[in-house]
Amino acid sequence: MLVEREAELAVLDSAVRTVRRGAGSLVLISGDAGSGRSALLHRLRELAEAEGVHVLGASGAASERSFRFGLARRLLHGLSELAREPDSDEHPADFAPAPDAALPPADEEPGADPATVPVSVLHALHALLVSTSSRRPVVLAVDDLHWADDASLRCLAYLVARLRGMRVLIAVVLDPGTGRDRAALTREIIAAADHRVRPGPLSGAATGALVRERLAAEPAADADGFAAVCHELTGGHPRDLVSLLDQAAARGLRAGPGSLPMLRELAEGDRRRRLVRALSTTELAADVARAVVVLGEHADPTLVQRLSGLTPGNYEQALRVLEPWFRVRPDRIEVAVPAERGGLAAEMLVDDVIAAVDESMAENDNTRLHLRAAALLHGHGYPPEPVGDQLLLVNSTLSSWGVQRLREAAYTVLPRSPEDAARYLRRALLDLDSGGMGRARLLAELGSVELGFDLPAAIRHITQSVPQLRETRDRAGVLGRLPLTVAGVVPQVAEMIRTVAAEHGPAEELEGPDRELALRLEARTRYTMLDDPASHAGVAARMAELDARQRAPGAAERELRVVLLSSMALTGSPRAAEVAAMARELLAQEPANSSAEKHSVLRYLPAVLLSAGAPEGLESWLALAADHARRQRATGMEALVAAQRSLVLLDAGQVAQARRSAVTALDLAEPDLPESMAAPVFVMGGVARRLRDRELSERVLRLPHSPDDLRAMATRRLVQSGLALEDGDPHSALTYLLDCGRRLEHAGWYGPAPYSWRPTAALLRHRLGDVRAAAELAEEEHARARDWGAAAPLGRALRARAVVTGGARGVEMLREAVQVLRPAADRLELASALVALGEALRERDPVESELLLTEGGQLAARCGVQWQPGGLAAELSDRATGPGELSGVLTRGEEAVAKSAALGRTNQEIADELRVGRRAVEKHLTAAYRKLGIDGRADLASALSAAHQDG
Repeated sequence: MLVEREAELAVLDSAVRTVRRGAGSLVLISGDAGSGRSALLHRLRELAEAEGVHVLGASGAASERSFRFGLARRLLHGLSELAREPDSDEHPADFAPAPDAALPPADEEPGADPATVPVSVLHALHALLVSTSSRRPVVLAVDDLHWADDASLRCLAYLVARLRGMRVLIAVVLDPGTGRDRAALTREIIAAADHRVRPGPLSGAATGALVRERLAAEPAADADGFAAVCHELTGGHPRDLVSLLDQAAARGLRAGPGSLPMLRELAEGDRRRRLVRALSTTELAADVARAVVVLGEHADPTLVQRLSGLTPGNYEQALRVLEPWFRVRPDRIEVAVPAERGGLAAEMLVDDVIAAVDESMAENDNTRLHLRAAALLHGHGYPPEPVGDQLLLVNSTLSSWGVQRLREAAYTVLPRSPEDAARYLRRALLDLDSGGMGRARLLAELGSVELGFDLPAAIRHITQSVPQLRETRDRAGVLGRLPLTVAGVVPQVAEMIRTVAAEHGPAEELEGPDRELALRLEARTRYTMLDDPASHAGVAARMAELDARQRAPGAAERELRVVLLSSMALTGSPRAAEVAAMARELLAQEPANSSAEKHSVLRYLPAVLLSAGAPEGLESWLALAADHARRQRATGMEALVAAQRSLVLLDAGQVAQARRSAVTALDLAEPDLPESMAAPVFVMGGVARRLRDRELSERVLRLPHSPDDLRAMATRRLVQSGLALEDGDPHSALTYLLDCGRRLEHAGWYGPAPYSWRPTAALLRHRLGDVRAAAELAEEEHARARDWGAAAPLGRALRARAVVTGGARGVEMLREAVQVLRPAADRLELASALVALGEALRERDPVESELLLTEGGQLAARCGVQWQPGGLAAELSDRATGPGELSGVLTRGEEAVAKSAALGRTNQEIADELRVGRRAVEKHLTAAYRKLGIDGRADLASALSAAHQDG
């Protein structure tokens, strides 16, 4: 019964009548599988036969697409029989064209293009059709045109274009989702269609008609509600609807509301039940369905047939059985989802089909199919990753071939997903002997991969594997791949590196790859010893030895050079100009697109250049590195580049921009990986201190850290000092700084950059009344900064010493600081020096003082620091305040807020007046209450008066 197909049948009837009148035409029937398109083609054949038209039929087959002229030969056979029938004395069969000669031999070579058909063949077919149709109207009914071979499709397109004047009707069924790879061939046929039919979902009314026909109905209103639910559950899809109603009839359901719960259960189980039945009763279909599910997104029809092990004929038969559940496309077989179903419903439908097929497989069948699928994919040139995915699902022991395929998959996927790479290697480890060299090497490879996301596991696997490797070269290769930070924070690894380096020998005695390994081990050995003051003694001599070779350094030597340069920057020797020259040369030699996992230049060289006052060229180099990281989708490298760009901005005094970049770096970094966190934490700490940003400071202190990492310790101590100072606790602030300095100097890190602690410590000593100790610290910092020679550290040291010294000599030092800092990159440091000099000259030279304060304020504003007349001087000079009015008790900011509050102004009024945030006012008031020993505003006036009298 064809329901609600009146319009379609009218089109078909018109087409048949047209051909009876002598006009050729083409009927195109399209639609999803199960929509009734083949039923419509069958009805057209019935209509034509009823009109006395000779009907010939053929069908495309997926398994026969590679057979040239397969469909054309089946049609030709029917034409041959018709051509041989004598119609009258005027048209004996002897005069019919020779149909057997119309097509080339079946074993003819197709040439480069299978769709190419000789013109003689096309002409012969056309002549045969003209001859046959002149005696009797002909209908050529072609089902599944999308599976016709290319040569037959070309023949059909040729005939379609020449139907005019012939009594020939060609009717074709075409799946709109299949055959897209041959769009040029099918486009001609589609465009030539005179009549188009596309059966769609049945309407609610048609669904009701089917319900009433097949089920006993309750009152009309109840039956209509039942039909509406049927339509909802099936989307009006004819095949699904009929199947559901058949199930309902078998259960004796009546079309009424009482049957709706059971109906919904039937709808959920019907599709799966029919599939399970098909899989259990038709072994051919089960073989194909299992092959499709095992191959997944790589279920190419050719691979599916080979994996199923079926002959082309049996394969085609199985596909027809599975047509309700699977759609066959030229490049893939997939679970069929009706067009009207989408979203979550479609996903659930697909999952249900896959689950049904999985459940039909025994465990040994599953393993066997995945092994064969891996071999098929590998043999057909698929990438290693899908081959490895198949092997991951094998529950039996893999051969050496399988282990090798898993390793290939691991290294293919490693750049974009270390976690997936580790999965492949872990599976491969299961099938290697525990004491074999192959297992030791694979264990080392796994550890190297895990460094990117699971540091404890990586260290465990590397330390397990290295002692098992017999060759020193192999052990050196494993340890030489370790990131420098990991080598420096894990004592067990550091000791292992020193041992293997001694066994391998010095680089000067080796050449080629062995020398590269020696240099990598030396770089890691020196990095692990950066906190040993004795290790810095021979750094300059070692750099000279490397220079003496007069050869362009390779990646391993560049890595060693950056460690040596880091040692120079930390110790402050030799002078910054020499270090800058060597660092610039190294930057020019290092490609910006180097992998951060393989090289350390990107991680450590920017800090060296900035410490030496040589930022030129660094920003453009980092921009190239950032572009490379984005293209590679390397999140860890993006975090590192963002941190280094923040460092450049911070060095230039652009603190607001530096903050944004630092936050980005910290958000992208992996908190559990020291190698990922080192640069972002260092930069974030610097930004937090420069901006006095409590939120950033507290975030830095919450991050995990290693107690053995001296760099992390220094950053934390400097941040803790800044927070204590903001909280009005100069004693704790000084304690943090002195602890930081003691540990840095114990390691030989005397350099004034990048961990600058003495200037602030000197100012705090001075503020707390320890003038002698303050002077000693300030003088030492000045001497070391002068010896180092970089502008920013020297300007900072001069400003601190000027405050401690005071008087005319202090003013001279401030003038020198301004002079030193004017050509430097750090604009905010210059602003601080200008403001300090302006404050010092306020009484002596008010005019110059005002000019200096204005210039400093404007410069600070351009750096992103809030400025207001009279307020900026206090803000930038808070940390440089010496003994004086309330200086032993309140900072200038706290004093200004406290005085305004004592006059009765609200927090918001004070914030508006000072142009600061309300939160800053509340923080300063809280600190003032604590320092003055009072409970609130009511006691402010008397407490301030007493403090002035004491001063």
